[in-house]
Amino acid sequence: MKGTQDIYFNQLNGIRFVAVFFVLMDHWLVPIMPFPTGHLGVVIFFVLSGFLITRILFESADEVRTQQASLWRKLGRFVFRRSLRIFPIYYVVLLVGLIFQISNFKEIWLWLLSYTPNLYMMWKGTWLGVWDHLWSLAVEEQYYLVFPYFILFVKKGNYKWLFFSMIGIGLISRFFFFAYNDHDYIENRYMVSNVNPLNALDCFGLGGMLAYVFHYQPQKFIGLTKQNFGLYLSALGLVTVLYLSANAPYSYDNIWYSVLERFISALFAFFLIAIAVAEKKSVWASFLTHPWISYLGKISYGLYLYHNFIYNYYHTKGNTLWGYVTDHFSILRADFFNFTFTVFTINLIILILVASFSWFFIEKPINAYKNKY
Repeated sequence: MKGTQDIYFNQLNGIRFVAVFFVLMDHWLVPIMPFPTGHLGVVIFFVLSGFLITRILFESADEVRTQQASLWRKLGRFVFRRSLRIFPIYYVVLLVGLIFQISNFKEIWLWLLSYTPNLYMMWKGTWLGVWDHLWSLAVEEQYYLVFPYFILFVKKGNYKWLFFSMIGIGLISRFFFFAYNDHDYIENRYMVSNVNPLNALDCFGLGGMLAYVFHYQPQKFIGLTKQNFGLYLSALGLVTVLYLSANAPYSYDNIWYSVLERFISALFAFFLIAIAVAEKKSVWASFLTHPWISYLGKISYGLYLYHNFIYNYYHTKGNTLWGYVTDHFSILRADFFNFTFTVFTINLIILILVASFSWFFIEKPINAYKNKY
């Protein structure tokens, strides 16, 4: 039986599609992209997760307080439902990696298995080839493992302080990385800051703050989304920060990239998601709820999880499906197929087919068990 936790926000699948498409453009359209968009896509996912997960936990906490529901049962149900959604196809990918010994799987398999590839990246100061993108899934999972205890055990009156603290920790931890490391370290090991779970807390905190206003202060939420001023202002701020970062003397050793870009991106995502949740009618709303866009958003987890193994501009040879196919079929190396948009389109079709198969034959059947506990 569905409960309040199963409230469906019609436009959020569209937001998921936007986020994953930003990542695809960043990884697949490198020669023609004026600035990177992948970071923004990941931040949108973080803020969205913060909003959705916190809202669900608020419902559980309310039931514990008002109906004497079992706190540990609520916590167990949360873990069970999240595990069903996240783990199955993640571990299917690892199994494929084991069977075919994809890239550097032998070296990092234990970190992948334990959902800690981001910690390996922090330790080694290196990316992981086709396994790169799993750092963001690891950060989300580490968040899921810790955060529910705060919502279920902290008093309702302290929720706002919890979210303000998370936002502050995210900003401060990135500032410390920028201020207390030398130039060479920041330029060569910038990913250490990117994948640090503490450095993403402001994204989750803003998502949590949005959930708080939506759940406990509906009138304030209506006022927040009545005008689009916040969205336009944050979008202007994001463009400004990206411009200043692109024109700074160094790629990563600048305050715009190292400290502010993630926060401004999260602020933009905050307003973007708020307006989608409000479900105001507009051209943008029509786009987000278009059946095709909604479907691609529904399978966005698969799109994100599989995309690096289909194609990536930075490590195609020997590691991706496109690299394997072009190595064995010379006709695909003809000039016609070297056009960036052509390669993008071909691989997007392949990716959608793979993610669709995953959705209908693995994810959807398993998700049917979410309400069994």
